[in-house]
Amino acid sequence: MLARFGWFFLVTAICLPVAVLATGVRIPGIDRPAGRPRPASVPSGDIEMAWLHTSTNGPTWERFVYGLVRTQLTVPGLTVDDSNAFNETTTAVPEVVFSMADRPGKLRVRWYKLTTDATTDHWVNALAERDPAPVALIGGGSSDRAADLARAMNRRKDWAGERPLLFITTATADELEPGPDDAGDFRAASQNLIDVYDDLSFRFCFTNRQMAEAVIDFTEQNPERLATPSQQAFGGVASAAALYARLSVPPKVLSVVWKDDPFSTDLHDRFGDALRGKLPRETWEVRYSIGSFATPNFYEARTAESILAVCRDNPTRRILLILPTVTQPARRLLRALVEGEPRLRDRLVVVTGDGIPVNAFTRDGQFAWPVHALPVPVVLFTHNDPVGWDAPGSAAPSGYELRPPNTTEEVLHFARLGRILVEGVFGLGGTPGVESPAGAAVLSRRLQARTPPFFEPSGERRGGSGEYVVVLRPNPPESGPHGLPEATLDIYRRSARRGWEQVNTLDIDQRRAKPTGPGGPS
Repeated sequence: MLARFGWFFLVTAICLPVAVLATGVRIPGIDRPAGRPRPASVPSGDIEMAWLHTSTNGPTWERFVYGLVRTQLTVPGLTVDDSNAFNETTTAVPEVVFSMADRPGKLRVRWYKLTTDATTDHWVNALAERDPAPVALIGGGSSDRAADLARAMNRRKDWAGERPLLFITTATADELEPGPDDAGDFRAASQNLIDVYDDLSFRFCFTNRQMAEAVIDFTEQNPERLATPSQQAFGGVASAAALYARLSVPPKVLSVVWKDDPFSTDLHDRFGDALRGKLPRETWEVRYSIGSFATPNFYEARTAESILAVCRDNPTRRILLILPTVTQPARRLLRALVEGEPRLRDRLVVVTGDGIPVNAFTRDGQFAWPVHALPVPVVLFTHNDPVGWDAPGSAAPSGYELRPPNTTEEVLHFARLGRILVEGVFGLGGTPGVESPAGAAVLSRRLQARTPPFFEPSGERRGGSGEYVVVLRPNPPESGPHGLPEATLDIYRRSARRGWEQVNTLDIDQRRAKPTGPGGPS
């Protein structure tokens, strides 16, 4: 009997749930995919900031937590609880909790993980429906993700409480390319990233415009600090005036843009703005940035040939080559240039933004940017000190020390972000007011009223001070046997009153380099 009717029970077991679901009846456990957003509750009296990032990017969360925990170094009386920051289960919600002994409530910064089932839109809608909604959403590890988050927040009009603020962490694009707007219509004009979620957005990093202006300003103000080895030999100690006269001649400015990379196109345009009315430039467009580790793709190879032709037509003139891109395309193009004309290294200076990390020269230099194969000066931008390692015996929280070989700019950037948020939430430092913890509207007013100001009225970070420029200066190849390093890394910081000040220098010898201590976050 059981065998005879077994098929009936089998078909019923399969079809009945399908039929019930078709009627719209909710079945616990199967009506909502496991990966869909489920925001954690917020204890009464506390506030939450939601950090949205992909579930696969644990290292970025680690560096973010490093920075948040180190906020204790700059905010007296602050307690940071990181006991749930690194949960063993992937479905748990990691969080860092801030509290002050003399202030009510706590600030909870939580990582809500983006997946294929839990997209930015899903999380924004889920957080908007939970009571209370977050005070702020933190994101924008890249410009496209920042745009996605800003648009999702802008589409959502109703929130359980005040509309939250948007804090952009490291996305640098000024203008977004034309595309569909929130209504689905095509937007022909470009749009500023900070204006997508207007009046409620704050950017903690410098923009492409500010990076380009800072780097160009540095190169104009400090030509002697960019002198190549052959130029230094030409000048010598007794010929400083002759060297300065040679460096005072305006360089030939060349620029390359990778058209498939929005970061490259935006930064390229901002360099053009920074040079307008100062120096003309010749530009080459590379159709795509995909390629191998060292061999240039077809369009990069063709561009290299054209650049070499221009350089040969200007045999004695200095060349300022602007490469608004990331490490791999820049490395491929420069290898083609140096191999095509080895003497070019004696009069070429490369300028870029923050797309090439300092780690490419230091920690990963042997394979990412071998100085002996790419012996040209490089000027790049960082948002904080890349070699700000803790001195022996420092008061850094245990387990969160900063030691070489990993660079420090990202952790220190996040530490500054954490300090500004904590001071705004609890009404500390240069943020007026006594209400604690602050809601979105109060927090926005406090951030804009900081003394000294950190943000422009638009929500952009204020420029003109605090920018870092890093200069990689290779030494002559024959200097190795005499004990000199392969290159020197000079770090400069811009001060509103004193201009560009050198704050550190680091010797680089990639072929003999060994880690000198625990590296901290990778």
